[in-house]
Amino acid sequence: MKSLFVLLLLSGLSRSNAAVSRQYHYIKLQMSWSNAQSYCRENFTDLATVDTMDDVNRLIHSVDAGYSGSVWIGLKSGTEKRWGWSNGENSSQYFNWASGMPNDDGYCVATYSGSWIVKLCSDGRYFVCYKNTTYYMIQSARSWTDAQSYCRQYYTDLPTIHSSAENDQLNAAIMKGYYIWIGLYRDPWEWSDQWDLRFRYWASGQPNQRVGTDCVSMSTTDSGKWSQESCNVLHPFICYEDH
Repeated sequence: MKSLFVLLLLSGLSRSNAAVSRQYHYIKLQMSWSNAQSYCRENFTDLATVDTMDDVNRLIHSVDAGYSGSVWIGLKSGTEKRWGWSNGENSSQYFNWASGMPNDDGYCVATYSGSWIVKLCSDGRYFVCYKNTTYYMIQSARSWTDAQSYCRQYYTDLPTIHSSAENDQLNAAIMKGYYIWIGLYRDPWEWSDQWDLRFRYWASGQPNQRVGTDCVSMSTTDSGKWSQESCNVLHPFICYEDH
């Protein structure tokens, strides 16, 4: 048990160190996503991978002050849809699906009386945020993405649930008789460098699953939020380099 703890600790440290060691480079050249990816791989490490809001702010500050458009980052539509948490964690082994779940009716998850149900991310629903070890019930109907943004602005994030005890604690803190957004979602996106943390920072209404928009850009004016676009659009881009 002790050796497992040490292994997990070292794994966490290696991930943290990898993120901290990334140095971002803004490239003014206008390229498609694929050409930008090739440029970054030839001259640096890869297109930008992002783990935290601190990384988002670093990306924004790396862009030339005179540019106010969008830039490519390393996120692209993947080949499989995986469950992940809003804070970037890979999905744990714990789930508390309602009968018949999960289905293909949506990409985002709400809890109802402690059971988890897949819903359309665009649905307006109440939600719960967390900060430290406390849950906060928010009685404002929002899409999953807008709920996520609200939690990140005023608290920490939508909740991550690792066990039945945490699920019971959450259920005790929320309103009964409503579908309430939690932090679990089905993620069809992947990083160019295959990094497996799933931090996302979508703009309102994104992602929209529109056909032919398989690549992701970051807005330099909308607080660094992300939108999906056609990979053939020409944008400047951000590479990263390991140190």
